[in-house]
Amino acid sequence: MDEQANIIESVCGGALTDPEKYPSAEYHGERVYFCTRACLRVFLENPDGFMNGEVDHPTEEE
Repeated sequence: MDEQANIIESVCGGALTDPEKYPSAEYHGERVYFCTRACLRVFLENPDGFMNGEVDHPTEEE
């Protein structure tokens, strides 16, 4: 199996080879993945703003 086929891009822009180990949420019927729990928390506060780039991604895990 091609390993590239298993790589998922996080909404933060990172490449995740094992996405099940990362925080995720549903967004408009699609599963989206985050690099950190801090990004997930900010997303949950304002999903549309986060996905539209209107909300800054946290720079550190809390």
